[in-house]
Amino acid sequence: MEPFDKRIPVYEQVIKRMKKDIITGKYHAGEAIPSRRELAQMYQINPNTVQRAYKEMEEIGLIYTDKNVLSRVTNDEHYLKNLKSTILNEALDKFFDDIAFMGLHENQLIEYIHRYYEKKEGALDARSE
Repeated sequence: MEPFDKRIPVYEQVIKRMKKDIITGKYHAGEAIPSRRELAQMYQINPNTVQRAYKEMEEIGLIYTDKNVLSRVTNDEHYLKNLKSTILNEALDKFFDDIAFMGLHENQLIEYIHRYYEKKEGALDARSE
């Protein structure tokens, strides 16, 4: 597990990790997530930090808590689809900001993307042999 960035509040990083875990399928709609205490132990952080992250995730509708016991991922598939789209758009904005100085045209960028995926698929094929 990668360490937390000291420049960013830990509770925000917990939320970001949970979002990533949800959109990558580690946790599904309606599925229980680790308790606050369990997550604090997993991440080796203060339980109050986790509590703050869970409170914020509840406020934004990412999770809900059953009878003050078990927290679960939202069942709102539309919300989860929008979450994935938002994260993708944020990543693309950062990517394009990072490469803007190169002055690449769309066709050049598409060619680089194709090569990237071909290389990545080749590496995956080699591992499965």
